[in-house]
Amino acid sequence: MSKKVQELTVDKLAFFTNITHEFRTPLTLIVGPIERALKLSYNPQVIEQLHFVERNSKYLLSLVNQLMDFRKVESGKMEIVRNPGNFAKLLNELLVPFDAYASERGITIERRFRLPSCEIMYDEDAMHKVIVNLIGNALKFTPKGGQITIYATPFRQEEQEKLFICIRDTGPGLPEEEIDKVFNRFYQSQNKTHSSINGQSGTGIGLYLCKRIVQLHGGSICAKNNQSKGCSFRILLPLQYADADSLPAPTEQVKEPVESPLALQPATNGKLTILVVEDNKDMRAYIRSILAEYYNVLEASQGEEALTVLQSQNVDFIVSDLMMPVMDGMELSRRVKSNFAISHIPFLMLTAKTSNESRIESFRIGVDEYLLKPFDDTLLLARISNILENRKRFQQKFSYSMDVDALNIEKESSDKKFLDKAMQIVKENYKNSYYEISDFIEAMGVSKSLMNKKMQNLTGQSAGQFMRNYRLNLARELIIRNRLTHNMNISEIAYEVGFNDPKYFTRCFTKHFGTTPSSMMENGTD
Repeated sequence: MSKKVQELTVDKLAFFTNITHEFRTPLTLIVGPIERALKLSYNPQVIEQLHFVERNSKYLLSLVNQLMDFRKVESGKMEIVRNPGNFAKLLNELLVPFDAYASERGITIERRFRLPSCEIMYDEDAMHKVIVNLIGNALKFTPKGGQITIYATPFRQEEQEKLFICIRDTGPGLPEEEIDKVFNRFYQSQNKTHSSINGQSGTGIGLYLCKRIVQLHGGSICAKNNQSKGCSFRILLPLQYADADSLPAPTEQVKEPVESPLALQPATNGKLTILVVEDNKDMRAYIRSILAEYYNVLEASQGEEALTVLQSQNVDFIVSDLMMPVMDGMELSRRVKSNFAISHIPFLMLTAKTSNESRIESFRIGVDEYLLKPFDDTLLLARISNILENRKRFQQKFSYSMDVDALNIEKESSDKKFLDKAMQIVKENYKNSYYEISDFIEAMGVSKSLMNKKMQNLTGQSAGQFMRNYRLNLARELIIRNRLTHNMNISEIAYEVGFNDPKYFTRCFTKHFGTTPSSMMENGTD
């Protein structure tokens, strides 16, 4: 009988989780347009009403997220993925939105961090949930004019390094009979002397989730009343420093633009084309409304339809939902990345799924970016702009080095193999001034249109520019080597790298490097 009850409980949890998962798409269509309307409205009364809707829709979203996390914890599917990070920076960033609310009620938030400057290993997403929940709780029970103090410091216990975190308030404290119960699931305090941040009562699962997340981190959490007034929530976590080997390798990634992407100038012509793949018609229309000012927008309702569009249209960027009928976003991204003709197209995945497994799988098959619903319109534009600008930066770096690794392309991808083959062919034939683009394309074994399409999208160069830039970069190396010896003059270097006209070589070299070959030879300008 108990087994049947357990199975029914699991089924109920799965049902409610699936329902809450479906809530995220309509919530995006509530939160997103409200945020856009707030930016466009100048009427104070309208703004006031919109703020009510915004605040409560975001509260509803937080409840949905909590229920989804609760399901993951209960089913044993919540995993802790530790990565190196600056914990003090995380705490400071999380406290910013609470500062405004606290100042409205005359509450002071004190930070007392004694954290090492080096990075430590922790799961940022999981600790974000714990800290936000505990600070929100402290604000709920701290009266006007009160104080909240957040402590974070290394702590040595039984010859082991620990991270001590404490959120201390000056509220009424916890009744002694409740101290051992506050972390029980669905338990709600009988202490009514509190002020909710959202004007709503709690669900009784917030602190339960905190405890389970901390335990998954290998730590412990407890609640204690302070000697004077208020209570403290204290966390002890194993402290693991990120050594040099575990730190992520430096990349050329561009930081998210600080200014609003809406400051982008709308293009009058030559817009890039973005394909939006989303089964919800309203969501497609909403995404189109965000993108249409800056890009040409094509639409598809699911993956198979998207592949048909990709066969007949030139697409520069794909924005796709994850969960769709017929063919979902994961399978679509897999098909795109395995199809050589379209594998170069950047791919941004939208999803209501919060699991790390989905994100890891998406990145593994080549998805460029992952955006969680509901999303901010400026963030969507910023992510797209960031991916495109990154690609331009990599391409610019490549044009001066002709090193395929500078393009930051997945090593095992067909695109990387394509470029490696192109480099090898040019390397074998660059000295031959009669070796033409048609010979190059024939050696690559692809059509002229596909060759130029792939080259332009991957390197920012046509096939002809690719050959010319390879020769120019070799010429620069020869000039630098000949500065002292002068064994070769400029004309000889031009002939050596496959140019049959030294004057044309000088024009090309000057345009590419911004200095003449002779100036580089004589003055040492690199």
